[in-house]
Amino acid sequence: MKIFYSLYLILLSIIISGCKDYYTKQLIVESDIQHPIIFKNVNIFNGKDSLLLLDKDVVVDKGVVKTITENFIVANDDEYHIINGKGKTIMPGMIDAHVHLSGSGAVPWKNVKTNEAYNLEAYLHSGITTVYDLGGMASDIKDLSRKVEHRKIIGPTVYHTHIPITVKNGHPIPLTKEVLKWPLRSFVNTLAPTIEKVEDVEETITKYLKNNVDYVKIIYDQIPPGAPEMTFEVLKALIDEVHEKGYKVFVHIGSPQNAVDAVNAGADILAHGIWRGKLTAEEANTIAQSKVPVIYTLAAFINVNAINKGQFYPKSRDTLVVPKIILDPVMGKNGLDVESQEAMNAFFDDVTDKNEYLLHNFKLLKERNVQMILGTDSSLPGTYAGSTYLQEIDALKAYGLSNFDILAGGTYHASRLFLEDPDFGSIEPGKKANLLLIDGNPLENIGLIKSPVTIVMNGIIIEKLDD
Repeated sequence: MKIFYSLYLILLSIIISGCKDYYTKQLIVESDIQHPIIFKNVNIFNGKDSLLLLDKDVVVDKGVVKTITENFIVANDDEYHIINGKGKTIMPGMIDAHVHLSGSGAVPWKNVKTNEAYNLEAYLHSGITTVYDLGGMASDIKDLSRKVEHRKIIGPTVYHTHIPITVKNGHPIPLTKEVLKWPLRSFVNTLAPTIEKVEDVEETITKYLKNNVDYVKIIYDQIPPGAPEMTFEVLKALIDEVHEKGYKVFVHIGSPQNAVDAVNAGADILAHGIWRGKLTAEEANTIAQSKVPVIYTLAAFINVNAINKGQFYPKSRDTLVVPKIILDPVMGKNGLDVESQEAMNAFFDDVTDKNEYLLHNFKLLKERNVQMILGTDSSLPGTYAGSTYLQEIDALKAYGLSNFDILAGGTYHASRLFLEDPDFGSIEPGKKANLLLIDGNPLENIGLIKSPVTIVMNGIIIEKLDD
């Protein structure tokens, strides 16, 4: 495996070495403020309560929330950086629970080299202070995570899995083959962790966990239509083995049956909403009774459908943070060029054919109080780092989710998907100072979080260069 991976890296470097880097724009910088920070007379959305805490002083020091109090006495103004929070709300930084940092968002027929550091900037630029990578080379993502931790690059905290476990020629292998040209495409089945038999489960998971992952991802879906799909017996055996080893499992699903099987097999999180078929009330009850949260990635399906119809036009934040060379091939009629890609075209057509089920299925789950978690599936064609997250908020709101449920699903609840006691996702003394200062009350007007007054990452104020 190491030999194959080394050869893969050599070939990949040859192919992309001549590619121009289109990510020349810097989005954010760290401020040079060295003093502890005090937010004076600020209201607090702590991530988990539906009512704000009013007129508090929040003291941030050494990267954490040190104190929440009233009328904090400052003996010497020169010792603190004081921010007037009157009429404003401080809240936890947002979490994108489904990202692919190794993706550029470009289409296969106009591929563009990924700049992972730029992707990380784009997330933080949009107020996202934590991301969960759900499918890339674990060693590469771990390297990015360390660079952020040691402040060699600026970005959100990164948690990650490895390339998801699938079956031979199952998703994401067909789509990956179209992105990669020969000879790289011939190595995809070798690089992806694949399994066919229950007897291979223990060995598969043992190898997988050697990648030092934070959680495990399994594919239980059929993309494109007709592609090989994992059996329920293998899925359950995998999940049982992962749980035995003390890890949580994200299961990529598509159809109602996928979702029901996944929760019955013990999945901890469903990655993607249910789109590939019409959910019944009985199936929705099963999912709700399992208490398994769903990362819906609603905007991703909306955008794929729009591209497939030649009707996709980027949002204002897309044009601000995404290079034009990535957006142009999917804008308007250009998106119809997806027909040149066999696997991707079949997938896009399937999304369009099943588009009518999105709202129906969402409503059934919402009525049963299934917990919705915010995630985007970025960066892939039509889903982009940071900007699509803000579209996801709009989409969830349009589908009927309350402001509180959206905010909690992007902070407190998201932080607890695989961690028992995370140090982020809420505002409490001792928690990381990953914060957004909002001009107004986001529980009343959720659109306000699109333009935070101040972004704080690990106690450091982040300055947006386009402001």
